[in-house]
Amino acid sequence: MMNNDEILLDDKDKKFVRRHWRMLAVIAVFFSVAAIAGLYVLLWFIATAQVAGFIPAMLGQWTIGYVINFILHLIFWELLLVASWVIVIVAIIFTQWYNKLPEEERGSKSKRGKRDGSNAFSFLVGLTWLIVVWLDGNWNLALESWTLNTWVYSCLAALAWDLLIFGIPIALGIIWWIRKDSLE
Repeated sequence: MMNNDEILLDDKDKKFVRRHWRMLAVIAVFFSVAAIAGLYVLLWFIATAQVAGFIPAMLGQWTIGYVINFILHLIFWELLLVASWVIVIVAIIFTQWYNKLPEEERGSKSKRGKRDGSNAFSFLVGLTWLIVVWLDGNWNLALESWTLNTWVYSCLAALAWDLLIFGIPIALGIIWWIRKDSLE
């Protein structure tokens, strides 16, 4: 939700955009080309992986092992075929552009908006869920044979393990902090 009291672009930012609109247009076009290239690599990898038998064509036959293997290989191909040239070109263009900026524009720091919060805990629960699935022996079990109970209980087990591992030390720290303040 956007705060109506905050100005999206102040006068300094508007002046910067007016002065460097060509470079911003180049960045937008380059971002679009890189996104399209990434999409083509994704579609190519999906088709190739199915034809080669690397992944099953039917989603119900997928296992968590297939999902993780697919994601890791996709990241590899995206890095190799897209990110390798994108990073080099972005570094060259940005360095050339930055060196041409006036000194007063180089030192200005961009303001960043407040973040509503991170998703670190959700990410941690997701990783723990993968570990729970592996430990339960469901790693290579086709997803079509999973029951709703299997999925819900594995999610609750992951949440419980994270709360147990991190909740107890946090609770002890809070108790210690409250007790320390009450003694003073």
